[in-house]
Amino acid sequence: MSLRDQLNQIAEANATVALDRKVRQKLYSTSLIYNPKTAATQDLEFIFEAATAALDELIELDPKFEIFTRSIFSESSMSIDRNVQTKEENKNLDNAINGYLMLASSKWHLTPTLHATEWLVRRFQIHIRNAEPLLLSTLNYYQSSVFKRILNIVKLPPLFNPLSSFVKAENRPSNLTIIKLFNDMDFLKLYANYLNKSIKHKATYTNQLLFVSCSFLNLIAFNSNNEDKLNLLVPILLEISAKLLASDSADNQIAANTILSVFASALPLNKNIILAATETILANLHMETVKKSSLITIFKLFQTLKGSGNVDHLPIKLYNLFDKKLEFDYVLQYVENPNTPSCDKFISSYIRTIIRSDHTKLNLLVKLMKNLAKPLQKYEIRLIITDLIHLSEVIGDKSNLIEIFEYLVKTNENLVLKCLKALNMDGDLFELRLTTSLFTKHDDTNETTTITKDIAKEKIAGKNDSLVPFKEFLDKNSNHIFTHEVSLFSQPDEVYSKLLSLFIEAIGNGYQSGLFLSSFFTTLHARLTFLLRVLISPAAPVTLRSITLTNISKYINSVDKDSNVFTLVPCLICALNDISKNVRIGVKKILTQIAKRPSSKHYFIADKIYGDNVKFPLLSPKDSESWLKYFLNEYLIEDYDISHLLVPKNNENVFLLFWANQALVIPLPFAKTMLLNNICKASKSTSTYSSIFEDFISNYLDKRSEWELKCQNNKTDFGAFEKAIIDLFAPKEKNEFMINFSISALKSEHESLASIVAEKIITVFQTLKSHFKNKIIREILEDSLNPEQSYDAIGTLQSLPLDADGFTSILNENRLSTQSDISTTFKRRRRSSSTNKAAFQKEQVSKMAELHLRKLTIILEALDRSNTIIGTETLLSTLLSVLSDLETLDLDGGLPVLYCQETLSSCMINCIHSLKNSGAKKLSNARADILVSAIRNSSSTQVQNKLLLVVGELASLDTETVLHSVMPIFTFMGAHSIRQDDEFTTQVVTRTIETVIPALLDGNKSNISDEIEFLLISFTTALQHVPKHRRVNLYFTLIKSLNATKAIAPFLFLISQHFSTNTNTFKLAEAKTIVEFTRSFLTKFDVTDQLNGICKYFEIYKTLIEAQKNVDLKSSLENRALFTNGILNIPTNEFTSLLQNGFDFINKVIQENESDYYDVRGSLKLRIYSVLLDSKLTSDSVTSMKNIFSSLLESILKFINKASTLFTFDALTDEEDSYSDNENRDTKDDIKRTLYNILGNILNLLPIEEFTSSVLPLLSSIDNIDMRYHLTLVISNKFEYENEDAVPSAKVTITKLLERISLESENVNIQQVSLNTISSLISKFDGKIELPLVNDVLSMGIKGLATDKPEIIISSLTAITNCVQQLGVKIISFYPKIVPQSLQIFAKLEKDQNAYLREQQQLAILLMLASMIRKLPSFLQSNLYDLMKVIFLSDEVNTPIRLSIISLIAENMDLKEVLKVLNKIWNAILSDSTDSTSISLFLSMLESTVESIDKKSATIQSPVFFKLLLALFEYRSKSSFDTNTISRIESTVHQIVNIYVLKLNDKVFRPLFAILVRWAFDGEGVINTNITEIERLTAFYRFFYNLQDNLKGIITSYFTYILEPTKQLLDRFVNNTTDDINLRRLTLMSVTSSFKYDKDEYWKSTSRFELISKSLIDQLSNIEQSIGKYLVKAISSLATNNNGVEGHNKIMHKLLVDHMKATCSSNEKLWAVRCFKMIYTRVGESWLPLLPQLVPTIAELLEDDNEEVEHEVRTGLVKVVENVLGEPFSRYLD
Repeated sequence: MSLRDQLNQIAEANATVALDRKVRQKLYSTSLIYNPKTAATQDLEFIFEAATAALDELIELDPKFEIFTRSIFSESSMSIDRNVQTKEENKNLDNAINGYLMLASSKWHLTPTLHATEWLVRRFQIHIRNAEPLLLSTLNYYQSSVFKRILNIVKLPPLFNPLSSFVKAENRPSNLTIIKLFNDMDFLKLYANYLNKSIKHKATYTNQLLFVSCSFLNLIAFNSNNEDKLNLLVPILLEISAKLLASDSADNQIAANTILSVFASALPLNKNIILAATETILANLHMETVKKSSLITIFKLFQTLKGSGNVDHLPIKLYNLFDKKLEFDYVLQYVENPNTPSCDKFISSYIRTIIRSDHTKLNLLVKLMKNLAKPLQKYEIRLIITDLIHLSEVIGDKSNLIEIFEYLVKTNENLVLKCLKALNMDGDLFELRLTTSLFTKHDDTNETTTITKDIAKEKIAGKNDSLVPFKEFLDKNSNHIFTHEVSLFSQPDEVYSKLLSLFIEAIGNGYQSGLFLSSFFTTLHARLTFLLRVLISPAAPVTLRSITLTNISKYINSVDKDSNVFTLVPCLICALNDISKNVRIGVKKILTQIAKRPSSKHYFIADKIYGDNVKFPLLSPKDSESWLKYFLNEYLIEDYDISHLLVPKNNENVFLLFWANQALVIPLPFAKTMLLNNICKASKSTSTYSSIFEDFISNYLDKRSEWELKCQNNKTDFGAFEKAIIDLFAPKEKNEFMINFSISALKSEHESLASIVAEKIITVFQTLKSHFKNKIIREILEDSLNPEQSYDAIGTLQSLPLDADGFTSILNENRLSTQSDISTTFKRRRRSSSTNKAAFQKEQVSKMAELHLRKLTIILEALDRSNTIIGTETLLSTLLSVLSDLETLDLDGGLPVLYCQETLSSCMINCIHSLKNSGAKKLSNARADILVSAIRNSSSTQVQNKLLLVVGELASLDTETVLHSVMPIFTFMGAHSIRQDDEFTTQVVTRTIETVIPALLDGNKSNISDEIEFLLISFTTALQHVPKHRRVNLYFTLIKSLNATKAIAPFLFLISQHFSTNTNTFKLAEAKTIVEFTRSFLTKFDVTDQLNGICKYFEIYKTLIEAQKNVDLKSSLENRALFTNGILNIPTNEFTSLLQNGFDFINKVIQENESDYYDVRGSLKLRIYSVLLDSKLTSDSVTSMKNIFSSLLESILKFINKASTLFTFDALTDEEDSYSDNENRDTKDDIKRTLYNILGNILNLLPIEEFTSSVLPLLSSIDNIDMRYHLTLVISNKFEYENEDAVPSAKVTITKLLERISLESENVNIQQVSLNTISSLISKFDGKIELPLVNDVLSMGIKGLATDKPEIIISSLTAITNCVQQLGVKIISFYPKIVPQSLQIFAKLEKDQNAYLREQQQLAILLMLASMIRKLPSFLQSNLYDLMKVIFLSDEVNTPIRLSIISLIAENMDLKEVLKVLNKIWNAILSDSTDSTSISLFLSMLESTVESIDKKSATIQSPVFFKLLLALFEYRSKSSFDTNTISRIESTVHQIVNIYVLKLNDKVFRPLFAILVRWAFDGEGVINTNITEIERLTAFYRFFYNLQDNLKGIITSYFTYILEPTKQLLDRFVNNTTDDINLRRLTLMSVTSSFKYDKDEYWKSTSRFELISKSLIDQLSNIEQSIGKYLVKAISSLATNNNGVEGHNKIMHKLLVDHMKATCSSNEKLWAVRCFKMIYTRVGESWLPLLPQLVPTIAELLEDDNEEVEHEVRTGLVKVVENVLGEPFSRYLD
């Protein structure tokens, strides 16, 4: 069995003991506030003081806490011990603790609560004994740090198991965890019980209630699909809700309401439960703050009711309670809110209960039903109607039902009729019952004309009405009897309404109609006018009207034959509009009856029918007779429209005037409405009769309220009445009074009237005369300025059918000046006038200007909304003039004209579009300068954009005019518009560019290049201000409009100047942004345009360079727009910087990067590939691209070839002394390098086949060494991103480069880059290159090792490394040529510390050897020593690289050999090394080897390893490192030894340990003779201590080997023959460790005990102060180990007492006392029998002269003894 297995067994055996000890220790160290270490050191007094102080703070917040000062926080609580208390006492203690926790629950966020509760945790262990109350009181803090602390110390009860995963974890419980807790029914009951107690003791608080509500709601939602679980929750949640409702806390009641409403929504409750819950809610509703919540809950509870009876009447007790707690007005106010939840079911029950039980509120029901935000359902309304019908049978005063039935009929007449029919009631009879007209009568041929005697009277009167005799009825209403001739038409509406009600009541009671009429109206005149008024009254029921017709016919017969009753015809004609067919039939019969009477000149009651002295013209008897016959012949009963019969064609004007007069004088609004409608339909023109109504119309507004009241009293639709009056305003109206009336109506405060008039004006407007139109428009404009207008004046104006001339006229009327601003000659816009500004300063003028601006805005809005306007040139000119006015208002008046300008812009755009659509080709006179001025002066981007759109649209119609202003426009756009970051501005600029630039180019073809360059300068100047994400599209549009072929190159040139400026000023981020923009910008164009632009870009720079040398050329270029920015005259140093940056810019633009491979459009390379490989493209396209590509390459090569002369500016450098030759030379070199990079990037654009075929020949044909070097670099870079398809090209390239290496023997750089390129190709295409070619590369690499050029050596090693990686064991034939040469090179580097590229060469050798370790480990075995030497001595190479190679050795090489070589190399090289890195690497390799070696190999190589170990121990004697470094090295060695020893068994390890002992104590096997005994012993004891700490009790018996030597060493310390504190400390630590881990009673052996005890205790005589504590530990550990052996205790006691005598030194006595103190602390009980012998000594020491000794005894030893004794020590002293 290995030592590792033995250790595992010992650890398992001791686990329980350790655990028990930890639990005992943890009991007191558990704390809410402090960490365990701190808590363990605190005493109860300290904790109690802190807790009582905290409790005092809590008492200040809540005096209820004071009660606990007499129990759990009293002084006596310090002596309470749960273990000795009775069950009853513990129960009382628990109750007190639980009460405190309940009260403290609301204050866990306060620090005093934590400190106070700390006492309960530490003294009463509430986290164990009261865990449930503690967790329940803090559960609502589950996401706070307080709960986390409690969770970390509490002993979780089983019901809280879901929280177990969060104990001592970083994360906190989630909402889902709480749901899981509450989903356990047992836990839910537990928490409900706790909550009930909190409610009972009034200890609830807002945070807790919020937690409870959320938890219950989440629980309900979690189980929403589990009905069984929800049913289980019913009793618990209802009980909790009831308890919460019963409390006097508003928060409690609101929480209960919330729970109930949500729970009822999830699980519909029984109706009885809902009623009981509602009663509970209302019974406890005493606070205003809970009203709303309670009402919502009641609504929601009732809303969950389903099935029959869900809207039954409320129990009367519940209704009265509801009415008492929640007033009707409060309910009404709440249901009006549209956010109110659905409440129709409760409201229905509530209304039905009012109908049944509370008639005092009947008059309020209409208000309630009207104001419901969410209407009742149909079946609910049906039940309410049915209840009301039943109520009408029993209620005495039925007038209370009229209003509500009128509302119900208005909202759903059919439903009311269906309910009546279901109760066997007729609508007509019901109207009679309520004595009013309710229903809209439909034409029904089956309806009865009379009420038969067979109808039961109770059908009308109701069940409870007792009928009285007519005489009693007459006497009761005698004050309503008319005894004189009077027209009932002229009587007040109140009188008539009462008579009608009595008439209906009489008919309902069964009295004869004739009896009623003859009794209440004693004259024929009164009877007839009353009956006629009833006949045409909408308030009279249809049945009553039928009865009326019978009586009219009877009373007409009673009129004498000489009287012409045609005066009754107008009223009868009005009755023909009745919806009832039977009524119409009856009227026709009466008219026929009248027609049969003789036509006399004496008209019956002609001067009294409509009232006394109301006179009106009548038709002649002949005309009246003929008209009536004509009418009866033509009239059909089914014809509702009789307007064409009223006015026959013969004598049309006569009849029109007759009927108009009748309409004027008849006093009833319904009749007047009918007559007006008919005459308006009969005549299209009102000119014949309209003047008759002049007084009526003129005075209507004054009397409107009277007419409105009349309509209301007579149940006439006032809106229809008013519309009939307004219809007198006919098309082609000529009467001024009607126009004035319409204007007055618009200005009136009556919204309905104003709206009707406005609609009428819109209808007839187009037919009116111009001056009427203008007058109306002016007034409407004035009204639009009035904020309190009664109609939508602006909407009306916008709806008027105005044409372009109309708008032109309006706009001209509202100009600032009537004088036209339009001139035939173009003028510059007038600037702001100081005179105008001064005028605008006046308040009156300023107000007038504001009103003027508002008018303009309204007119322009109307014009903008009018899509049918056909634009004219005059209108456009007017709009431009208005724009000028607006500019004046803006600049001179400072008025806000922006919106008006924007609207005006839209109008102009619409007008121009209309002109285009109508075929206009050219405008004669358009003031573009007005537009330009407005654009430049406006402060609004939006307005500027709109005006730019106008310019763009205008450009196509008036190109010449726009061109005169185009440059200011584009200058403005460059300075302002393109800088805006919004989508609209971008579209505007784009559109303006697309429309204006083509016109500009077409109009200036002779100088098109300058125009292009000027525009490019304008736009590129603002580049940095254009939002980055909008640049590409903007400039693409610009270049595309300017012609990409001509514009790309100058644009790139201008952009490169920005790049240069940013680069020179170190604004590198901006420079990078410009490059990214340019790359994205170029992708918008096709390949040909891109390459052409780049090619011409170089031509521009070539021209610029030549101009620097040629003065004449420079002078000629100064007039070119592209060079007008002064670039030709910049100093030479700035110019060369521009060149350098310009080439660098284009290089970065065309350079490929990784992102291009993810964007097909973004890669120029891929675009070129697609052209070359696309079979669909014509050969001409490919040829064209190749030609441009060739031109581009030619330009770059010319730049490179002529670089030495091209970039030298001798003519200019004389004046620039500051620009030195060195700087010039450096700049030229930089430019050349950049050009080489450009060449490489350009070549890199080609596919690999074309690339290799183009470039490889250049390596032979080009004489320039630099060019060949850079081309080789380009080749290397080209293959970087190629795939396996490039293998053929790679082979050709490798072959070619191998040839070039042989030819370039004099050019080291070219050889190096060629080898590097070959190396990268072999690495990239690993396994794809044929063996012969790789062998050729190997041969070339080996050849390179023989050179003396470090660059070639490094590149050769790299190539060899990659070949080894590919071929592996196949390179065995090359092994003798590679490794020895490499080692020779390393040896040279070792000798020459200043060798060139020393680090790179070392690294290359290491990497080559690493590849061989991986591929050829067995072959490298022979050179293992050399390999390690290279690793340890490559001092220039980074340590991580060498460590990775060490790992490779441990993984791939034979570890037995590695161990041998490590021993060898340590003794040969490293033992004398002063390089700490080499030592560290050696130890790392040794550790890796030891960790990886198997047990068998470890056993075999153990002698070698321990030999190496001794050598490492001796390293301290020869090393020059400081002590700390030596200690760290030895610590690492000890760790390695521990690992190694675990791989050995006891049989192998013992003899090796004996060797170590002899080496340490006897010097046997010492290699370094300079090492001293002290150094050997120090190394040994340090090692032995660490070994014991690792192996513990396994090697306790090994102490036998060193027992005697250790005793002798201890004696030498006592005798002072050896004096080394460090060695003495290590010895004591080793002895202590042996005592500590002794599990086999090794030290209880008397012989060993006696041998070691005296020597150990004698150390007290001269122990050093600094290591005394180690001696105390050693002695106390020995005592602890021998605890059970009484004799050994006595020996130790005697030996210790000997060192406490008066003759001993103070130091000796002090440490002896401390030994006793430690012993009694550990094993005091077993040493108690020896205490009497110690007492005299303690008594002596208590009076010792040395204060330190006396203090240690008194405060240390005596206290410990007292703790063991359990009683004061003073008793023994007495």
